[in-house]
Amino acid sequence: MENIQKMKLLDLFSGIGGFHLGLEQAGFKFDWVGYSEIDRFANRQYKKRFPKAQELGDVTTIQPRELPKDITILCGGFPCQAFSIAGKRQGFDDTRGTLFFEIARILRYFREIGKPIPYFILENVKGLLNHDNGRTFATIYGVLTNLDYTIECQLLNTRWFLPQNRERIYIVGHFRGESRRKVFP
Repeated sequence: MENIQKMKLLDLFSGIGGFHLGLEQAGFKFDWVGYSEIDRFANRQYKKRFPKAQELGDVTTIQPRELPKDITILCGGFPCQAFSIAGKRQGFDDTRGTLFFEIARILRYFREIGKPIPYFILENVKGLLNHDNGRTFATIYGVLTNLDYTIECQLLNTRWFLPQNRERIYIVGHFRGESRRKVFP
């Protein structure tokens, strides 16, 4: 990445800060972090772990024009209940299932003002891949590619790293297909 000291992170659906912590452990340094999470207990933990981070509130109320114009990475584990085999699998018919479009709204804003966010990392449950015979994932993929992002996806199992068995889809994007190394093997 360009100047590692001037990076900005927008952490949506942040939980207690797993993406933020992982990126820092990978060596990324941020001079600004904004985060959005509606769970008050997760917010309290995030603020304790990252006291300099700016709490942005509910993702649906974020006004992109009020954010820094040079955000480097957007990350988020958008709500999975609408796609999970453990839930009712209502997809976009479930309000939580539509929250992905808040990510798209923010990415679109920055693209339209000529300051696209160069990178994003998204995470969700394995069920997102086959929900509605794959149409849900195709919609998400299409929205992101229509915003001029090149997408890589990989299904990863946490058992490879942790003492648990949780399969998750990771979606990594970079703006305009700029030549980069592959993220996933």
